[in-house]
Amino acid sequence: MRVHLPAAPAGYSMSWLNQLMQQLQRAFGLVVSQDEETPRIVLRSPNGTLYDVAVSDAGALVVTPTVKTRV
Repeated sequence: MRVHLPAAPAGYSMSWLNQLMQQLQRAFGLVVSQDEETPRIVLRSPNGTLYDVAVSDAGALVVTPTVKTRV
C-alpha cells in the first residue's frame, strides 16, 4: 500500500493535522478493521527511512526512526 501524505508545515497547523488524520483514516480504513488496535505502525518516508508511529499515554503521537520491518 502506498499512501502519499501532505508535507509538514514549518509551524503547527490545525488544518494540516486534520488533513493528515483524514488521509490516515482513509488509507488505514482499507487495511485495518474498525476498532482494531495496534501498538505502533511503521511508515516509510520518500527517501526510504522507516519511522515508528505510536501514541503516548497523554495521547500525543510519538514518531521515532526505526529499523524494524513488518513481519
